[in-house]
Amino acid sequence: MAPPRTLLIAGAGIGGLAAALAAARAGFRVVLLERAARLEAVGAGVQLAANATRCLKVLGALDHLARSAVRPDAFHILDGTGGRALAQTPLGAAAERRFGAPFLVAHRSDLQIALLTAAHATGGIALKLGRTVEDFTADEDGVTVLASHNGAVEEYRAAALIGADGIRSLVRDRLALAPAPPVFRERAAWRAMVPMELMPQALAGPTVRLWLGPDAHLVSYPVRAGSAVNLVAVTQDGRAFHGWGSGAAPDEIAARFNRWCPDARALIGLPERWIRWALFDIDPLKRWGRGRVTLLGDAAHAMLPFLAQGAAQALEDATVLGTVLAAAGEDLEPALRLYEARRMARTAKVQRAARGADTVYHLSGAGRLARNTVLRARSGEAAMERYGWIYRWAP
Repeated sequence: MAPPRTLLIAGAGIGGLAAALAAARAGFRVVLLERAARLEAVGAGVQLAANATRCLKVLGALDHLARSAVRPDAFHILDGTGGRALAQTPLGAAAERRFGAPFLVAHRSDLQIALLTAAHATGGIALKLGRTVEDFTADEDGVTVLASHNGAVEEYRAAALIGADGIRSLVRDRLALAPAPPVFRERAAWRAMVPMELMPQALAGPTVRLWLGPDAHLVSYPVRAGSAVNLVAVTQDGRAFHGWGSGAAPDEIAARFNRWCPDARALIGLPERWIRWALFDIDPLKRWGRGRVTLLGDAAHAMLPFLAQGAAQALEDATVLGTVLAAAGEDLEPALRLYEARRMARTAKVQRAARGADTVYHLSGAGRLARNTVLRARSGEAAMERYGWIYRWAP
């Protein structure tokens, strides 16, 4: 027999930690199996719209994050080549009134620390580092997971398994629901961090900026309590290899933006090193789970980053999972199917919207001119309202 109120979670990223928090707050004991020997958040910045911060509040992590996050005062969209402002919308208190929760920007590691801190305060969560999930079997009573650790194989038994193990999810592959290989989108995101004191005066301060250009875009926003700025430059790129181990010299990135406006080129010239991340997503799945096993976060719905919703959708998954588990009896299989039913249509819609943003952001020629005309003709609030259906979501 499996312990009836114990869950196993594969992966201790943002989604896995949030799911652990939600399940523990629902009265479950949680064992997190993470392949890394220590938690080191990859990436750089993360944008957290109102739907994400609303979830963080439910999970008890928002106050922990508030110490290091930045509450931006505005969002500016600009033409990358000409430098002209296309749309501006206030954030800060105005966005919180409009959408019911704050918009924050933060370093990804600070978000991870906030979730870990909340997990320690909640209790009932065991984090097992250096454990690589190799396989699992499920039966009517629970799930048995085999994980390798220091050359040995460990066995874990629980009432259910949550696969929060990322875009190349082993849990998803073992479920064999349908072919779901990651799809390379012929783009790379180049990321860098810059100390705030190096920023040009005109570009310093708590503002999120998005420059749009032919086949590329550039994003900047402050993190680490305003002491640093996160830069993300997205370009066409045919190299599908994946991971944070590949960097780029400043000259390589500068050459890709040499026809852009002075402000954009000034930002591109600041970092001493850029890290490259090939961009993949997966097609929306028709099923997320079977029996006492389900998926969460990127394992279920990896998406392009152009709406800044990857972490947010994992946080939404976790809060819904927690709500369902709190009402579940001893048989968790119906509860997991209910969780999936409440999440699948929404995450698929966000995935498709992110793909649409890829097209809109990177237009060239007449399409670019038409997009810019539309943006200038509409108010900044109208541009934000286009995605109001995302930001107003509540668990």
